[in-house]
Amino acid sequence: MISMYITIALRHLAKRKLFSFINIAGLAIGMTFSLLIAVYIWEERQVNADLKNLPQQYYLQSAWKVDNMYMPLITPAPLAKALHDQYPSLIANYYRTFPCSANASYKDRHFRVGMQPGDTTVISAYGLTMLYGDPTNAFRDNNSIVITEETAMKFFGKPDALDEVLTIDTRKDGKKSYTVTGVLKNEVRENSVTTINGFKNDILLPIQSVDYFLGPDADKDWNNVCMASYVQLQPGVAPQQLQAAINNLISVNCNQQLKDNMSIQLIGLDTFYLDTNDGLVRKMIYILAIIAGFVLLMAVINYVNISVGTSMYRLKEIGLRKVFGGKRQQLITQFLAESIVLTGIAAFLSIALYELLRPIFGQIFNKSLPHVSSFSGMMVLFYLLLVAGVGLIAGIYPAFVLTASNLLKVLKGKIAIGRGELLFRKLSLVLQFSLAILVFVCTLFISRQINYFFKRELGYNKEQLVVISSVPRQWDSTGLKRLELIRDEISQNTGVASASISYEVPDGMNGGSMPLLPDGATDASPVNVERLVTDGNYANTFGLQLAAGRFFTDTDNPADVVLNEAAVKALRLKQGIGQEIIMPDSDVKLTVRGIVKDFHFTHIGKKIAPMIFINQEANPMYRFLSIRLKSSDIRKSLAGIESVWKARYPDSPFDYFFMDEKFQAMYFSETRLSKAADVATGLNFIIILLGAVGVIAFSLTRRAKEVGVRKVLGANTASIIYLFLKEYTIVIMLANLLAWPAAYIIANKWLDGYAYRTSMSITPFLIAGIITFGLTYLLIALQSLRTASANPTGLLRNE
Repeated sequence: MISMYITIALRHLAKRKLFSFINIAGLAIGMTFSLLIAVYIWEERQVNADLKNLPQQYYLQSAWKVDNMYMPLITPAPLAKALHDQYPSLIANYYRTFPCSANASYKDRHFRVGMQPGDTTVISAYGLTMLYGDPTNAFRDNNSIVITEETAMKFFGKPDALDEVLTIDTRKDGKKSYTVTGVLKNEVRENSVTTINGFKNDILLPIQSVDYFLGPDADKDWNNVCMASYVQLQPGVAPQQLQAAINNLISVNCNQQLKDNMSIQLIGLDTFYLDTNDGLVRKMIYILAIIAGFVLLMAVINYVNISVGTSMYRLKEIGLRKVFGGKRQQLITQFLAESIVLTGIAAFLSIALYELLRPIFGQIFNKSLPHVSSFSGMMVLFYLLLVAGVGLIAGIYPAFVLTASNLLKVLKGKIAIGRGELLFRKLSLVLQFSLAILVFVCTLFISRQINYFFKRELGYNKEQLVVISSVPRQWDSTGLKRLELIRDEISQNTGVASASISYEVPDGMNGGSMPLLPDGATDASPVNVERLVTDGNYANTFGLQLAAGRFFTDTDNPADVVLNEAAVKALRLKQGIGQEIIMPDSDVKLTVRGIVKDFHFTHIGKKIAPMIFINQEANPMYRFLSIRLKSSDIRKSLAGIESVWKARYPDSPFDYFFMDEKFQAMYFSETRLSKAADVATGLNFIIILLGAVGVIAFSLTRRAKEVGVRKVLGANTASIIYLFLKEYTIVIMLANLLAWPAAYIIANKWLDGYAYRTSMSITPFLIAGIITFGLTYLLIALQSLRTASANPTGLLRNE
């Protein structure tokens, strides 16, 4: 019986090739896009899935009462270890790390690498897979390191790098030699232990190495809020049970400022990746899932419209089968079988399209999507259920509508589409166009916001600004003087306008914050101001604009500082220039020498924070050497800079980035969403137009005699075409009226998430409406032109 249903289904598909092609193409497009989005969502949700004891693994995250105080991803350094040591009934294991980067060398190979000095529990606690070395004793001593397979190949040209020695340039004690005692297998999936805040770390070091980067006993200082902390709960322990223990440790050990402003939250590693950064990844998943659902829904609506619209071709078949004893349940099964067969063909086609488009979408999402052959059992099950679900949903309405027809009228083959079916088709078309216009308008607003980011005045000049990121970090007066000499030598290059040493560049990663008060305002609440440690050339190199006073110089008093306008306002300084500000509980007084106009240091979507520029001479911390080029021959200028760098730092890599590229990277999430929305908009219109081709083709065939009569009575081609255009004008107008308010609410809500945003304008709505009308009218006109131009005799003979 099943084979007979399938045979009839295949014959029907072969007989109506145009409609079969439209249905298969529409469903294939919808399922391909849905599969790509589903695989991406699956991969995003599998981050951390490979970690050992995942349900018990938690990240300790800080919540701060005062803005701009510390990052939420860091906690007091000893906290995780103290919880484990003092509350063993609650904590099974722990891990702390200070993720950073440093220059590493092996012979003539020099690279800037991400590193994680941290507790040696990392391998056992999370079940990281080692290719070489002993997982139970991965670190033999304090001079041991564990590296990734990729790092081993980069430095040593082989994965088995056991007992090889790497030289790492530390901040405090210069160059240190480390022996490789373990090699980790390259991760199949990302995790939030070796990849922190988006930065992948290639080298794991023992916790004692934190001293070389933060200072002696930094991991034991309760007021050092610089480390990422993880804990593994004992089986059966809930996160809420730790709150009292955490509060007790903080109240006993931390200073008053931390006690008053910091609270600690436990975030499960199973959801940490989705929920961090204000749930950015989770929001992206929801948006893409909704868009994919819209695309798939349009393909299903196409199938239903065409199936109902072409039902007249199958009326006699249905009637004869009823006469010969066919039950309605059998007829319903037949139509559902046809729908599932057609969906199955579309599914095979969608798999081929998936493999074809997988690399493109991987670039859009910045994520490697697996081959179909690598799908997990869950993904295979999901896809089979998707195909079966689409087939049943697409076929269920036509099946019940067509099999409910009156027997006598069916046998005569003269049933007309009733009001209910016509209304359903019209409403489904309105729904299709509404969804397409909704997505289109929202896409246009996303593009407008991204253009707003890139065209908005930043307050600094990011063009022709190259930043060397592999600066050796010898944080003392000797190291600073050496770097200043190189800065001055590079500045003499004919292609260089200026150069600056700093701890920060406008990439959103500042050097922390400091509480400040105007001198004499001891009763006021301190204002947390983001700290930027720079030399005297920073304003000139980055093109900052002075609102008053001047920027400090390298020879000025180290207590001279510069504020931005937001800091002057937050501190309520009257004149600003010449006023003194203090740090609470400190005798140090800082003198304001200049005020720079506000500039966007971080994502434009965030409000500009109060900032203070500290003279490098007072605090010799640095990470970057920024160089403004004045020559149009950038390659030649870079070659000159590199020659100076290699001469002065022969054992350091020459790693650099351009500031405009770093700026674009801050908006990767918005750019990714925009590209995905662009693709969805294009697919929506392809599916709609495919469906319109089928519906209009059926309508032209059904009304062929009417067109013939009109032509005999004197109607010209233009009036015939207008007849069909008028029928769809109301549909598109209704779709716009429904879509525009919804699009306005959604777009406005999304834009409200940005401190600086584009304005709501009627332009995107008009663009969407005009393009929708234009494409639909063009398609209808082209299709109806042939019928309108035909000989009326042939049209009147049409049956």
